[in-house]
Amino acid sequence: MTEADLRDKIILESSDNSFHCFGYSYLFDKRAQRFRKRVKLLQVFGIAIPATVGATAVGYGYDNSILKYALILSAPLLVIQFTVSIIAIIYEWDTELAYSYEASQDYNNIYDRFKKLYKLPPVSYTELDKQFEIINTEYGSRSRQDAKHGIKEWELRMGMRYSLREHQKPCATCGKIPTDMEPTECGVCGKFKKQKT
Repeated sequence: MTEADLRDKIILESSDNSFHCFGYSYLFDKRAQRFRKRVKLLQVFGIAIPATVGATAVGYGYDNSILKYALILSAPLLVIQFTVSIIAIIYEWDTELAYSYEASQDYNNIYDRFKKLYKLPPVSYTELDKQFEIINTEYGSRSRQDAKHGIKEWELRMGMRYSLREHQKPCATCGKIPTDMEPTECGVCGKFKKQKT
């Protein structure tokens, strides 16, 4: 294989990798949004319910019937809130939220660097190869970390659709260039959970 062929191969691989990094960045951004909503909702209920009962006790007194009704109403909510808190601890929602933010930023950074590499490659093949290896090593490291965070197949399809749409590329399976993020029946760029805005 000639140096020109090797150069073309690196440029093509950089283009492909940037495409995938773009989708992963979107995937983890959406994950961060989901986990942020869950954590915030848990925090609101964790503060609001006890504060409501406390405010009722202070405002109406401990012997008032309103406090008894507040306790009757808040008891089931506290049980639910406690149960969801246990679930959040077991499934590490805070950790997943932090990881999703970090991964989204990293993939966005790696995407930019791969994009620069294939759009404005160094003249020297040696320099091109060196830069590619550095970026590709970071990409591989990030991908290995992702394996510990249970990425679902539907999330991968959602990221693929987003990247296809943004890069105006046709899907390898259905042959369509996505124009929106509406789920379809395609096994490559569809069949994912509709995202709320």
